[in-house]
Amino acid sequence: MIIGSLVAIFILVWFYNSAAEYGRNPLHWAIAGFLVYFIVAALWTFAINPGIKDAAMHSRDTLLMWIARYAYIVVALACAVVFNLKVGKRN
Repeated sequence: MIIGSLVAIFILVWFYNSAAEYGRNPLHWAIAGFLVYFIVAALWTFAINPGIKDAAMHSRDTLLMWIARYAYIVVALACAVVFNLKVGKRN
C-alpha cells in the first residue's frame, strides 16, 4: 500500500508540473492524473486481482503472488502515463 501511495503522489506532482507545458490548469490536471490512477487501480483490484490471487494461493507461486500484490501499480501508472502524454497534448 505504501508503494501505491508513493506512486500516486509522484503522479500528482508530475501532472502538476507538466500542466504548464500543455497549457492546462495545474490543480485540475493533477487531480485528473490522480483520478485516472485511482480509477484504474480500483478497477484492477476489484475486477481482475481476485482471480490472480486465487490462482496464486492455490499454486503457491512466488512470482504470481508478487504480481497479485503489485500489478495494479504498474497498470495504473501505465494508464496515467498514456493519459498524460496523449490527452495532455490535446487542447
